[in-house]
Amino acid sequence: MTEGDNTQQVLQCMTTEHFVLQTARTATIQEANQRANLFLTSVSSATIALAFVAQVTQMGPPFVLFSLILLPCLFFIGLVTFVRAVQVAIEDMVHARGMARIRHYYTEFAPVMQKYLIHSTHDDRSAVLVDKGFKPSPQQYFMSVSGMVSTINGAIAGVFAGIVATSLFSSGMVLGVISGICAFATSSLLLRRYHMRAWAAAEHKLPTLFPGSPES
Repeated sequence: MTEGDNTQQVLQCMTTEHFVLQTARTATIQEANQRANLFLTSVSSATIALAFVAQVTQMGPPFVLFSLILLPCLFFIGLVTFVRAVQVAIEDMVHARGMARIRHYYTEFAPVMQKYLIHSTHDDRSAVLVDKGFKPSPQQYFMSVSGMVSTINGAIAGVFAGIVATSLFSSGMVLGVISGICAFATSSLLLRRYHMRAWAAAEHKLPTLFPGSPES
């Protein structure tokens, strides 16, 4: 086998791998969207059900009992949706870096291609994020699927805590509001901490082979 034949085989393998990674990225995006849609549909249905029960029972003990049964189930759906959304986001990041490494090989094989490529040829975190059109920031977390789910899940936890506090102590709305705010903040912070730790662990296991320049 000649050197030229070997190069052609490598290019074919790289092209195939690039296609596989692109297909895998599409699958992760679709799964994240489908899970988020399922969760939002569950929240919408549960809200309508609570409204009907509240109207029929005048927000009496049956409404409280129904809420204490329904809201934990809804929170569980949100929790597993959040965890899976974080997982598929990490998978998407790994696939994106793999594609960046393949583009880097293309530029090594034919340097003239560099000026024609729009996406990054570096596999560090900043270069991959540039391909998505944004810069790392704390606010960006809430624009992701996992951030959206964690916020709504925090609201569900807050409503549950408010109903429990109001029902147990019968002290009016003040204690219920305070309990709800504390539950919302606690849930959001814990899920955010999980997200950061999972992302950091994934990046630690994925070394950067072709870092970009400092100005990128």
